[in-house]
Amino acid sequence: MNKPDRDRVVFHSVHDMSSGHYLSKAERLLNSEIANDLDDINDILELYNISLFFENGIYLKSWSYTDIVAYKEKVNTFKILIGKFITNIDDSNFLSSFENIVYGYYDSFWLLINNYQQYKKISPSKIEEVLKKTPHQVGHLLSHKNLVDKYKLVLCEFLKSDQQSAEILLSIYEVENSFNKTKLYLPSCLTIQDKESIIASYIDSEHCNSNYLPIIQNAKKHSGFRISDKTKLAAKRKYQQSVKEFFDSGSSSSFEYGVAISYPENASKIKHAWIEQGTVHHEFSLDYIKENNHPYILYRNFETLFEYVDEQNIVALTSKENQLGILERTLGVRSKTEYVFGVAFTQLEMASMGQIYTYSNVLKGLGYSLEDILKTVFTNTLPELFDLPSNVNFTIPTQNASALEKIRTIAPEFESILKQYKLFVENGHIDFELLQMSSGPTAIKDIPSLNSNKYIYINKDDKEVNFLTFLLFSDQTLLTYVDPFKDKKYKNFVDLLVNEEEINFGNYEEHQHEHLNYLIDSNYISVDENNCVQVTNWNRILILRDVFENEVASLHHYSADIQDEVLHMSNDGVVFFGSSLFAIPEQNYFNYYLNKSEFTNGHDLRNSYLHGTQANPTEIHLHENSYLLYLKLLILVIFKIEDDLFIYKKLKADEE
Repeated sequence: MNKPDRDRVVFHSVHDMSSGHYLSKAERLLNSEIANDLDDINDILELYNISLFFENGIYLKSWSYTDIVAYKEKVNTFKILIGKFITNIDDSNFLSSFENIVYGYYDSFWLLINNYQQYKKISPSKIEEVLKKTPHQVGHLLSHKNLVDKYKLVLCEFLKSDQQSAEILLSIYEVENSFNKTKLYLPSCLTIQDKESIIASYIDSEHCNSNYLPIIQNAKKHSGFRISDKTKLAAKRKYQQSVKEFFDSGSSSSFEYGVAISYPENASKIKHAWIEQGTVHHEFSLDYIKENNHPYILYRNFETLFEYVDEQNIVALTSKENQLGILERTLGVRSKTEYVFGVAFTQLEMASMGQIYTYSNVLKGLGYSLEDILKTVFTNTLPELFDLPSNVNFTIPTQNASALEKIRTIAPEFESILKQYKLFVENGHIDFELLQMSSGPTAIKDIPSLNSNKYIYINKDDKEVNFLTFLLFSDQTLLTYVDPFKDKKYKNFVDLLVNEEEINFGNYEEHQHEHLNYLIDSNYISVDENNCVQVTNWNRILILRDVFENEVASLHHYSADIQDEVLHMSNDGVVFFGSSLFAIPEQNYFNYYLNKSEFTNGHDLRNSYLHGTQANPTEIHLHENSYLLYLKLLILVIFKIEDDLFIYKKLKADEE
C-alpha cells in the first residue's frame, strides 16, 4: 500500500468538489483485503480519510445500496486498525512516524493524536524538535486545545521567536478568513505584553508583509490582545513607506479610474453618464436646475439627478457584496471588522463627493446656499408636508467660516437632528429640555422608525435560503451556461430567466440537473409541456432579486400584491423584517464614516471632531473633505426622515 502522495485518498470537506475523484481511488482499497499489521502511518491516515467520507454520508452515485452497505461494514473495521496504530505512538517512535507523513495528512495526524489522547505519551521535547524542523506545523498544533494546553511552554517560546507568529495572532483576533474557518488556540502563558512585542518585532522585521500593516494600525482592543498607539503608529508609518517605495520603484501595474462632473447649458437630457478611458463622466442640465429652483426641488436633486437614494428611498451609495468582483472578494488580507468595499463603491464615493462639491458651487453661482436649502427643508417643508413637529431645530454654519469652524457647528447639529427625530418617534413631540439631558451621540441603529415591518432582509441564517439565493443570483452558478445562450454571458440565473423565454431543460448537461431539480422541488421554477424552464412565482423572484442586490428592500414601497407575497415569504422563513430609521446596510455606511466602533477602517468623524482629535488645523483640504462628508450624511438623514414620515402618512391615509 506504499504509494506516492498524489495517489492517496484525502477528505477535504463535505462540500469539496473533488470527493468523487478521491472516492474512485478509494474503491481499490474498499474492494481489497486490508492487512491487520500495517506499519506505514500513511496507510493508516488514508484509511481514516476514507472513513470520513462514510461518516458524512458521501458516496459515489455509481454505488448500489448493496455496495454502500458492504463498504460501510468494511470501513467499520478501519477504526480498529487506526486505533491500534495510533495508540502505539509514544516518545520512542513519534519522530520517525511523523517524518514519514506525506503532505496532505498532517491535519489527520494531529487530529488523531488529539482524539486518542496520545499527547500524554509524547514529551514536550519531541514537539520542540518538530517545530524546529517544520515551523509550519504550529498551525496544526494550535488547532487543538488539548495539545496547546499540554505543550503550552514549548508553543509559547516558539511563538515569541518565530517570524510569522504575528500573522497567526492577527489571524486569530483580526483577519477575516473566508476559506479556513479552523479555530486556533493560544497558550495561556503568552501574555498581552508578549503579543504586543511579537507584533512590534514583526513591523520592524524584513519579513513583514505590508498587507498586514493596515490591520495592525486599525486593530480593535480585545480582552486578550491590545496594540498600543505607539505600535499602531509604527505600522502606519511602515505602510506609508512601503507604498511610497512600491510606486517609486516603477514596478506598479494598475489601471486608473476617475470621475468628471459638468453642468452644461442646452443639454438634451437632465442627466447623462458615460465611461471613457476609465473615467465616469456625469453631465447634469444647468437649465433644469435654474428652472426648478424651489428649495425643496433643489434638495430633491440629490435623488433626481445624483441618485443618492433609489426609488425606494434606500441609500444607493452603500457597499454591496454583489458589486465585488471575484478577485476583490478573495484576494488580499482583510480585517474581520472592516467595512468591505471595492472599485464600484470607490467610484460611487468619488462621484457623490464630486457632485455635492460641484453642486454646492453651482448653487452659490445662482445665489443659493446648500446649507440654507437643507435648513429650509428640515425646519419648514417637512413640518408642512408631514407630521414632523414645527419646533424642529437646525443651526447652520456661517458661510465665511473656515471648514474646521463649519464642522464644529455641523457635527453637533447632525447629532441633534438624530436625537430630535428619535424623541419625536418615541414621544410624539420634541422636548428640547429632555434632549439636553443626554450629551452623548446616539447610535445609528437605535434611531427608531414610525413604521413597523419597514425593511425586508434575506434570512442568511438559513442554509437552504443561502443555497437558494446562490443558485438564483450568484455570478458563480453554472445555470446560466446553457445553449443557445452561453455567449450572452448573463450575470446570474435570474438574469437569464428575465431575458429569455425559451430555455430548454434538455439543453442542460446532466451535472446541472441536480441544481435545477432543487429549484423545481422548491417551487421556484417548473418545466412546461414544451420542456422549457418557467418561473413559478415571479413576484417572489423579483422580491428576492431586490433584496439580494440591495441587501434590503422597503416593504411599504411595494404594491399590495407584492406586500402579500413578502408576508408569505416571511412565514416561510425566507425573509424577515426590521424596523428602524436606517436599514442595516445604511447603518453600516454611516458607521463607516462616523466612528470606529463597528469598522476598524472607518473615518471616525464623530470622535475626531466631537472629541478634538481631528487633523491639524493647517490641513485645510482634509477639513474641507470632512465637511462635505458631513453634509452628504446630513442630506441622507433628511431623506430617510422624509421617507419615514411619507410612509407613516400614507399608511394612516390607507387606514382612514
